[in-house]
Amino acid sequence: MRSRRDNIVIGIDTSCYTTSIAAISLNKDIILSEKIMLKVDKDSKGLRQSEGVFQHISNIGILSENISEKLKNYNIVGVCVSEKPRPIDGSYMPVFTVGLNAGKLISATHNCPFFETTHQENHIKSSLLGKNLLNENRFLAVHMSGGTTEIVLVNKNEYNDYEFEIIGGTKDISFGQLIDRLGVKLSYNFPCGKYIDENALKSDIKIENGLKTSVKDGYMNLSGLENQLNKIMENNDNIDKYYLSKLLMDTIVRCMLKSLKYLCAKYEAYEVVFAGGVSASKYISKNLTQKLKKYNVKAYFTESHLATDNAVGCALIGIENLNLGE
Repeated sequence: MRSRRDNIVIGIDTSCYTTSIAAISLNKDIILSEKIMLKVDKDSKGLRQSEGVFQHISNIGILSENISEKLKNYNIVGVCVSEKPRPIDGSYMPVFTVGLNAGKLISATHNCPFFETTHQENHIKSSLLGKNLLNENRFLAVHMSGGTTEIVLVNKNEYNDYEFEIIGGTKDISFGQLIDRLGVKLSYNFPCGKYIDENALKSDIKIENGLKTSVKDGYMNLSGLENQLNKIMENNDNIDKYYLSKLLMDTIVRCMLKSLKYLCAKYEAYEVVFAGGVSASKYISKNLTQKLKKYNVKAYFTESHLATDNAVGCALIGIENLNLGE
């Protein structure tokens, strides 16, 4: 009889920009967490879904070769996969079918249970790893990534499952898209988040008059911010890229602060978990944590390897489903 450490659950997530595989033991130790970023041409603002599918298929093969040796002494007892972006009707992207079918194959060949989750739930679950919330039954979760900026009310139901209700976010483009569009114009490789974040941290110029924001009842409109940034760049040939980056990141912090102040008070939930690649920003995590603290809101940011795309959350959700089955 193998120990709980020797029995593992495989998690797979094939998102818009990353192929991820994780293996977690039943006592929730991370045995491995591997990922490959999809390749995006320089000066491009993203990938077509068909291009993403092709690269995921290739990356799954590469990752399979890499992890086979690492997992040879473990027993796979379950597989859990992100099968769509969000836990709502109509949510669908072709890229997730690659991981879905790879997971079904692993499940069949190892004669073990197969579970499905979503990319958003995967992000939130991985961000919760190692966190001790005062109230794990009710909190807010912010998903900030390349394609999504949503604020979600999370409640645990009578079956011990989390239920998600979207209560805020952006009504047009996401924070990730805004950051990447600025980064591409500054000649950085896509995705551009780490470059803009590093620039913002290097700037010692105080933001006197930030960009004008549009926030109402927890929802934000960001296309106006992009127009303001474009106008600044058009009118200033030698604009400081460090200041420009800080100006954008400062605006993101202020937008999120306005939204969370309103929503935390409305729903009487004063703990917020941050997930998604944008939440890996050191500038955002430091400044937003400090500002939320003034309103008695506790912010939970996680390590960058768990904030950015990964499959750890999928594996953890698989373990929970296994425990329910037992």
